[in-house]
Amino acid sequence: MITNLTVKKIHIVTIPLLILLFSITTASRSYPAESNDTKVGLALSGGSARGIAHIGVIIALEEEGIPIDMIAGSSMGSIVGGLYAAGYSGEEMRELVDIIDWESIFLQDPEPDAIQISKRYGLMEPFIRLRFDFWDIYIPFGFNNAQRISEEIFRYTAPANFAAKSDFNNLAVPYRAIVVDASTGEMLALDKGDLTQAIRGSMAIPLVFYPARFDGRLLIDGGVLNLLPTDVVKDMGADIVIGVDVQQSYTLADEPKHLVDIASHTIDIMIGELKKQNVELADVLIEPQLGGHSSGTYQGLDSLIALGYKATMEKMDEIKVLIAGDIRGKRISQKSIDSKALERATVGYVEVVGIERVQRSVVTTEFTLREGDIFEMNKAVRGIQNIYATGLFENVWLELRYIDEHSVGITIHVVEKYPRTIGIGARYDSEEGLSGFIQIVNFNLFGWGERFMPLLRYGDMYKRVGVEIVNDRFFSTPLTLHNGFYFERESQRLYDTDGNQVDDFDVDRLVSQFSLGVQPHKKFITAGGLRLEKIWLTENQMLGQTDDTIRNWSLFGHIMYDNRDDIYFPRRGVLLLLEGEHTMGIESGNDDYSRYAAKASWVIPFPWGSMVNPYIKYQGSDNNVPVYDQYRHGSMREFSGYRIDELRGSYSTVMGINTRAHLYKLWYIEAGVYTGQVVDEINDFRLNEFTSGFHAGLTADLPIGPLSVIYGRNDTGNDRVYVSVGYRF
Repeated sequence: MITNLTVKKIHIVTIPLLILLFSITTASRSYPAESNDTKVGLALSGGSARGIAHIGVIIALEEEGIPIDMIAGSSMGSIVGGLYAAGYSGEEMRELVDIIDWESIFLQDPEPDAIQISKRYGLMEPFIRLRFDFWDIYIPFGFNNAQRISEEIFRYTAPANFAAKSDFNNLAVPYRAIVVDASTGEMLALDKGDLTQAIRGSMAIPLVFYPARFDGRLLIDGGVLNLLPTDVVKDMGADIVIGVDVQQSYTLADEPKHLVDIASHTIDIMIGELKKQNVELADVLIEPQLGGHSSGTYQGLDSLIALGYKATMEKMDEIKVLIAGDIRGKRISQKSIDSKALERATVGYVEVVGIERVQRSVVTTEFTLREGDIFEMNKAVRGIQNIYATGLFENVWLELRYIDEHSVGITIHVVEKYPRTIGIGARYDSEEGLSGFIQIVNFNLFGWGERFMPLLRYGDMYKRVGVEIVNDRFFSTPLTLHNGFYFERESQRLYDTDGNQVDDFDVDRLVSQFSLGVQPHKKFITAGGLRLEKIWLTENQMLGQTDDTIRNWSLFGHIMYDNRDDIYFPRRGVLLLLEGEHTMGIESGNDDYSRYAAKASWVIPFPWGSMVNPYIKYQGSDNNVPVYDQYRHGSMREFSGYRIDELRGSYSTVMGINTRAHLYKLWYIEAGVYTGQVVDEINDFRLNEFTSGFHAGLTADLPIGPLSVIYGRNDTGNDRVYVSVGYRF
């Protein structure tokens, strides 16, 4: 039985305890800390592009002398936090934002400079490509493999991670990357290992980016379970926790109107509930008001930094109340680390991890750093890009291991692609009509990167069925092979003098081809080979051609240099081409003949996404060339105004200049002028009889291939509107 006396005794004991507890709690949040041992931690939330505002927060804290003794981040917060931990100041990170090419960093295509010229012209480009391994269809982890993002993170964080011996506590500021194990659902605060992959895992938004592989785990965005890691900072030993939340939230008061609203509201509810407890752990919560800036918009980033700075300065009095004056401005938050140590280190070993079907030499040939070399960052990154450009791997990354202060070990990690693909392509051209193809490609048939490629192509003007075997680096040497066996039907169109189509002429060929080349430089190739042909010709009175069957063989060769950054929408580069062939009849009565060509094209970049492209091309042959092998011209850019195949002859020359300017997003405006001539005899060239013309119109770089709507006209009065969509093949 509890008496009044008992209650009084309880009150006497508990009331002072409650007063003491309240005093301690209040002191911890309301009064300045008096000890230099007081540690300040910074927790940075995810938010994709909006997370750039974190840089403004750090700039403000640095200006006011607020030390950051430890830092943890999710998603974009892990990137900013990782860079700060690697020794970059807020202002230095602001400069990196200006340096990074935000348009290209999200591309999955290999760097143009790393692509071998033989690979550029080897594969046909489909609008859809399915990868499979026998009956197992490959479904990607996300829309983007983040290869280029990984390369950039490595460039800026690897030196610090080497100096820290892969221990995140030894970085300039102790750091944690917040990730989730996609297999177990476990939330992890990574504190050691490969800093690049730790950051990559933390920003791997599910369905958007591929997960990152880290010490046998498959990691995804930490924001899935811990968007604002104040708890992690607290566990690291922070006495005062500053949280920064830049996550974009939508108003939940409005009733959802459609599927997207339901999805957005559901995600916001989940995120809101998950971060409630962590918000309460923040002694100061900074929430920059970023308006409607989308998390996927990487433009106007300076304004995000400014808004992050502004929001922090508005909270500065509250921060200073918590942090004693003898700490502010008198303690440097970032420790000194030797970020130059990696540049002095010698490569102790180079190993390759992840190869199953690919020969090791295929990887090491593309990676130019060798054991005993002084480590060079540019060479290391270029090595990653070269390996990825082979087309054999989903992802490539480097892991550097500290051997001693003078030595670094390099592990090249690769994830092989499924070895087989089915490519389906289609193209519409107002001149050629609708055409399409199916190409099956067996990559890496014997482990050296060779491609075995059956092909079926069908269209009004061209039909082909056959198979090609291609190797861009035969046994990891500069040698290239290109062999093929196919049947082809080409329908050539015939026109009268008024430009009206009056007939067509079919040429059927059964071809067996062998080619051997040398590719001493990624942008230069010289090759030659032998081609055997059996040709069936149909009767045509207009050409004076009777039904005939011809057997011949040809020796051919070409030299090409092409360093353009893109085939369809180049901004810079040069294309130089020399080619020739000599054909000899196997049977008596068939005349020998030769054909040759030369082309030079320069793409000169101009501001605002524009370029100017002067070019010149010459084609020639001898007088014995048969009519079906004559040069044929007429297109939207060369000899515009004429229909395809309308101009025919044994010799031709054309020169001109094209220009293109960026209009809006994927759209460009294009124009050009040309002058040229096509003749039967070389003596027929007359400067005063050159045809001239121009073209102008719109083009777009669509995911299914280029779209062009071009008007062309020449000085003979011929004009046409050319429409095409899809990749050329």
